[in-house]
Amino acid sequence: MTCKLLEKAGVPPDVPLISFTGSQPTTKQIIQLSAPHCKKLSLELGGKNPAIVFEDANLEECVLTTVRSSFTNQGEICLCTSRILVQKSIYSEFFKRFVEATRMWKVGVPSDPSANMGALISQAHLEKVRSYIKKAHAEGAQILCVEGVDKLSLPPRNQAGYFMLPTMITDVKDESCCMKKEIFGPVTCVIPFDSEDEVIKRANSVKYGLSATVWSNNVGRVHRVARKLQSGLVWTNCWLIRELNLPFGGMKSSGVGRGGAKDSYEFLTEIKTVTIKHCCGPVEK
Repeated sequence: MTCKLLEKAGVPPDVPLISFTGSQPTTKQIIQLSAPHCKKLSLELGGKNPAIVFEDANLEECVLTTVRSSFTNQGEICLCTSRILVQKSIYSEFFKRFVEATRMWKVGVPSDPSANMGALISQAHLEKVRSYIKKAHAEGAQILCVEGVDKLSLPPRNQAGYFMLPTMITDVKDESCCMKKEIFGPVTCVIPFDSEDEVIKRANSVKYGLSATVWSNNVGRVHRVARKLQSGLVWTNCWLIRELNLPFGGMKSSGVGRGGAKDSYEFLTEIKTVTIKHCCGPVEK
């Protein structure tokens, strides 16, 4: 039965390995169907990525980069920042600047060079993203910048698109679904924290562990925090800087395995050991 299901899914039993990027429900099916055949798996399953902003961060650079890391491609990137944890001493100043910078972003069509982001992938996904915002509002959170796209300013053929303004959620609890689940849209939560130990614990409190960003000018703190974060990738004072030879992949429910140069070679090949006892016979060509 399992062989038939694998064949029906387009994954015949003689396929030696599977690389998949996508949702956890689909991944569970792949794991269940492939387990009896002992297949190698490389899985990249998204994230709930934190940006940790300490009080000694370069705010000008941090704000502009964090707006980009939160809303690029409408937030439909597995590496986008969806939780921003800011030290209390600078929270008000950071949030003020972040809101101002976010409101400068233009939602438009790809043919408009001045547009910063476009439409979400489908009506169903737009409604899913909106549903998270509704839940946050029902929980007492504060919502900023949602909706409000002037579709009449778009070309006629694009006015039916699934456009949404970049959105911020504040006064949200760590237990909220908006803080726990991957929304995969132009939505980020901005929350304050007190201490280093506290923020590490809160950053690690979700089931995901794909990427994280640390903003601080204290080199010792940067190394200390990066070492304790349960994330496959940690950027410090930057975002989405990729050297393609470096390993790429997540921890926990963000995936299994690593890709990138040497790591990809190891996944896509098998090591074979051949032992030959010395013999005196002729060597065949």
